[in-house]
Amino acid sequence: MDIRGNLTLLYDFYIVANAKSFNKAEEISNLSASNLSRSVKKLEENLQVKLINSNNKGFQLTLDGEKLFKQLDSLFNEFNSFIDSNINDNDINLVGSINIGTTRNIADNFLEKYITIFHKQYPNIKIKITIDSASNINKYLLDHKIDVLIDYMQQINFTEKYDLKTLALGRFQTCFASSQDFYNKNGKKIKSINDLKNYDIVIPGASRRRQMLDALLQSKNLELNPICEMPDSKLMADFIKSNDCIGYFIKEEVDSYDLKELNLDEELPKNEIGISYNKNTINNITKKFIESVLNSN
Repeated sequence: MDIRGNLTLLYDFYIVANAKSFNKAEEISNLSASNLSRSVKKLEENLQVKLINSNNKGFQLTLDGEKLFKQLDSLFNEFNSFIDSNINDNDINLVGSINIGTTRNIADNFLEKYITIFHKQYPNIKIKITIDSASNINKYLLDHKIDVLIDYMQQINFTEKYDLKTLALGRFQTCFASSQDFYNKNGKKIKSINDLKNYDIVIPGASRRRQMLDALLQSKNLELNPICEMPDSKLMADFIKSNDCIGYFIKEEVDSYDLKELNLDEELPKNEIGISYNKNTINNITKKFIESVLNSN
């Protein structure tokens, strides 16, 4: 077989097989699904073998298709490893872009450190931040609309079948906090979660942080009856400072919002932050960003 005449067809087949969908392959390659389909059919004609079988759900690789995909996967991964280790490693002139998906809370409290360090290392890479709910950014990563996702580990609900990998970045302690004035008046009287029942409490709405707090309260047969549930830590901080009440935060938020942590006897839940990416379609820039984030911790 003449490799030169079939190299583009082989790569198009690899993209389709790797994405497991013509539509997803279209998003990754910027080629139309119909063009990719024609490439696969042309390759089948040239090789005189059947590579995919179409069905109502899309397609399945034949045995020959599986064998060819595994060979191409090994070849292209080896090539990418060579490029990363010999050409682009620590290249300050690396040019391109990265789209980072996260939630508002992560963006407000953790993301600035990561993107500042990365920008200093690779100043020519354009950085786009996509902020949305945890469920939406999960979907964006699956649909290849973002390159990488940073969120609380408990909110990242992927499994290996999606060919995605999640790495832990760190654990962050939660706490109850108030304004400095409120603390000066009441802080010394509040020693336990049970004492919080005597004060107005504001907590996050539907979130993993809220679920972990509810589980702790249930284990102690306690109920706080908060006066308000809020979706955003910044909004919660502004509210408790204006209304003499107590909010539930992660410790790293307390100083940034000019709050005072309440020292309770009980150990409160810890939140773990992670970073997720697609193992099979990860590009060099995304690899550099992940390395930068991991090294910054």
